[in-house]
Amino acid sequence: MGKMKTSIAALSCLILAAQATAEYLTTNLKNEHSVFHGAAFHRPTDCCTSYTRLKIRCVFMKGYVETASECSRPAVILITKTEQHVCANPKDKNVQKCVSDMKLRSVIKDLRTLSAEKRYLE
Repeated sequence: MGKMKTSIAALSCLILAAQATAEYLTTNLKNEHSVFHGAAFHRPTDCCTSYTRLKIRCVFMKGYVETASECSRPAVILITKTEQHVCANPKDKNVQKCVSDMKLRSVIKDLRTLSAEKRYLE
């Protein structure tokens, strides 16, 4: 019974750590996007003037960045596996689902990494 309580507590810690890691990675991805453009501050190149008309296929996306609040048009910049940047409407249900899927994939990946590290330390 004692081992089960320990396992549940350890799993809870892993889940909290994975959520914190996912948030940290999302924040770093946003910062990485700013660095990609050569500055850590808002520039017009970080904004979208229009949204893609193509259907978003999440399977081809590896990341995303939300545009800065200073932009005249709110957008999500989806980053494809081939490093292309696609401006998408953040109100589009398909875009929202894709962003949620990427967040979930990130948390699952982090949980697997943490679980592997835990097994290694035992």
